Amino acid sequence: MTGMKMSIRTALQPHCRLHPRHQFSCAGLCAGARPAVPISSFAQRTTAQSTCFAAVVAPDVAEESASAQTAEHTNNRATTQQSSGASHVESCYPTKTINCSDEEWKARVDLAALYRVCHNHGMNEGINNHLTATMPGMPGHFLVFAFGLLWSEVTASNLLLMDSKGNVVRGEGHPEATAFWIHSRLHDVHPAAACVVHTHQPWTTALACLSDPTLPMIHQNSMRFYNDIAYDKEYNGLVLDEDEGNRIAKVMDGRRVHLHANHGVIIATETIGEAFDYLYYLERAAEVTIKALSTGKPLKLIDEVVCATTHEKFVDSGIAAEFARLHLEAYKREMLTNKDAEFCK
Repeated sequence: MTGMKMSIRTALQPHCRLHPRHQFSCAGLCAGARPAVPISSFAQRTTAQSTCFAAVVAPDVAEESASAQTAEHTNNRATTQQSSGASHVESCYPTKTINCSDEEWKARVDLAALYRVCHNHGMNEGINNHLTATMPGMPGHFLVFAFGLLWSEVTASNLLLMDSKGNVVRGEGHPEATAFWIHSRLHDVHPAAACVVHTHQPWTTALACLSDPTLPMIHQNSMRFYNDIAYDKEYNGLVLDEDEGNRIAKVMDGRRVHLHANHGVIIATETIGEAFDYLYYLERAAEVTIKALSTGKPLKLIDEVVCATTHEKFVDSGIAAEFARLHLEAYKREMLTNKDAEFCK
């Protein structure tokens, strides 16, 4: 890989809007949002989270938690989940093929896996859409794929390392223009945005094209996103400048999901695994919603209190993050046995 540097501001100048822009101040934009968690730590979860996980997969245990015998059983389950969660990690992080830190290599492997898995689920659109991840130990830097590649061609070693000014500091090629302007802004101002993904996945995008794109709380998967979606009804065309990138970040305001009218979805999470889980289950929730609407019958909405408590118990507790980790890890194991095995090279 070459050490070339290229300014995207220079390369993309012909595509930028010509009228002057004013700098948006991001101070205090995401006050109250969860603090960022380094991507390299996504395979490590606390005992408390593992205990919650054990309670979810064994509800009979949770119901009897008042007894000493049940408490011991729960703790044993938690220990098992925590110790076995990373049993396959070494095989997913083979010998580095480029000169970089271990932390960077792991981030590269996981992001490459995300590109491949999303491709296999039909979430991308041609050579467009983009997934990025911040670089552990390198503030202001993030990984992105080189424009022109199919997502099925992305590997750990051919990802680009960029800085927030648009310079490619490691890798060959350049990112797609909107990838830089959307992702650089979110990585800069969204404290939870260790991973930012933007897709035009069909069911979610179809929802974004409705005059009322609100995701109704009609299904268990829908409640994952309760009060966590920013609905942006202002579509200004391609995101080709800093001002529009900042506008999107401001609308998002610390939420994990941004549903952009007439466009698609943007998701910002603390880990790469969570980004995939959010894409996957949002697409499922949108599909169920559109199919339910197509019947012409009234929707059966879930009670607001149930929505709030379910979201809190599953998402805010950290259980969803553990599920997400296991979800992506399962696909990584599968890819090591098929045509996508080169994702980690």
